[in-house]
Amino acid sequence: MWDAWDEADDEMARKPLSHFRRAVDIQFDELEEHLARGDEQAAAREAADVVSIALNLMRRLGHRPEEIAEIVRSRAEHRMKGQALAILDKYERVYGI
Repeated sequence: MWDAWDEADDEMARKPLSHFRRAVDIQFDELEEHLARGDEQAAAREAADVVSIALNLMRRLGHRPEEIAEIVRSRAEHRMKGQALAILDKYERVYGI
């Protein structure tokens, strides 16, 4: 997935953060449309696009694949493990979701 975006590396580096936020919104809209039609395979492809957008944002922030893997592993281990229910509770209390 990383190499697929190499050709657009310079252009992605110039994108504002709002580009990535909007791109994720668009992918979720498309994902919901696929689910409404019962097409779970197409919805899964849109979810993969969300992952791709997150990777491109990390690339824009200057990280390489090896660093991203460590950031994700560390975040899961130290921030999420054993705290998943508390995180969900916070999102419900603070953000109403």
